[in-house]
Amino acid sequence: MATIDFFIGKGIHKSKSDASKKWLLVLSVAINVGALLYFKYTNFLLETWTGFVHPGTEPLVLKIVQPLGISYFVFKSLTYIFDIHREVIEEPERNWFRYVLYVSFFPNILAGPISKARDLLPQFISKPIIDKNILSKGLFLIMLGLIKKIVFADFIAANLVDRVFESPQYFTGLDALMAAYGGLLQLYFDFAGYTDMMVGFGCLMGFTIEHNFNKPFIAGNITEFWRRWHITLYNWLNEYLYQPMAFAWRRGGKSLILLAVFITFFVSGLWHGAALTFVVWGLLHGAAIAWDVISQNTRSKIQKWMPKSIYSFISIFITFHFLVFTAVLLKVPNLAKAGEFYNFILTADFALFPQWLGIYMTPFLLMLGGLILQYLPIKMYAGILGGFTKTHWSLKAATLAVLIILLYQLYSLDAMPFIYIQF
Repeated sequence: MATIDFFIGKGIHKSKSDASKKWLLVLSVAINVGALLYFKYTNFLLETWTGFVHPGTEPLVLKIVQPLGISYFVFKSLTYIFDIHREVIEEPERNWFRYVLYVSFFPNILAGPISKARDLLPQFISKPIIDKNILSKGLFLIMLGLIKKIVFADFIAANLVDRVFESPQYFTGLDALMAAYGGLLQLYFDFAGYTDMMVGFGCLMGFTIEHNFNKPFIAGNITEFWRRWHITLYNWLNEYLYQPMAFAWRRGGKSLILLAVFITFFVSGLWHGAALTFVVWGLLHGAAIAWDVISQNTRSKIQKWMPKSIYSFISIFITFHFLVFTAVLLKVPNLAKAGEFYNFILTADFALFPQWLGIYMTPFLLMLGGLILQYLPIKMYAGILGGFTKTHWSLKAATLAVLIILLYQLYSLDAMPFIYIQF
């Protein structure tokens, strides 16, 4: 597909007529989306069709080996074609090897961030900038990512989240509720840890890769949350899907704008996973953003008479719990199990919390500590990075060695793959 898009990009640039440019664009979209549908969604479509037409019968399941990182591969390749067509990229890439390197660039091919061709390709041409500050930043981010992944994500998963979601019938409603909190935090620390490491590896090679997170749990609404969570995916969907629809339907009023929102988040949900749970998750987020649009005037009036600190606290509290309960859909195999899990949460008996805390003290403290880290000022992280950069290289090496030893002692579990690799 990369080779095909390499030549399609050249064809779009050389074409004189808008019609031929459009047909080449459609060809690229058909090839990329067609490959994605086949490898990732064939069995999902077969199962869904069988469930509607012949309920109760076993669906046909094909043995399809899905290429690693195909979702990111397709998005990156389409970004190049879209930008060539829109003339955001004025000249197509003339070196085949460089284009294939962009599409398959190892730090972000498995789980992002989704780099745009106009940002990454020029870096392959210019001489990489590698100095003390960049190397220190890269090493610091790799260590930070390891801590997020092993200390927070994997420990919370192994000691609370996974065991409850696998067999909720053996646990209490309070266990289910706390596992829901832990599930969201596990997802964040797992993905944010991966991103930190990939950005760090990029720094060590002299390349700049976009960050994917910016304190998402301090968001006061879902619109703001998506500007802080999986930022490169949000920007991709906004630039290449939502904005073209919103522009084309601009005369249709607010209703068509909201339809564009729902379509965008339907695609987002389906992109995350080939299951109805992911589709519902995406549509719920679309509904929340539609609510942000509809209720904007009402919320502005409330802000005028309510103290800012109280309003912010309530907004963040409601948004966070919306994220917690919708994230359950990402952890269960189907909608029926999701319904059972939600019903189970409703039976939570908070009188049992002291006993629960006695059993799960360490996971609870990690969850609480992880949340607190969200509210620390960015200046603090910048100060730590600055101090780390100023230290002698031998102290940096010693710090890394000690961290690896400590993490190895903690890491007594089977290897847990990064969650977003499956998406």
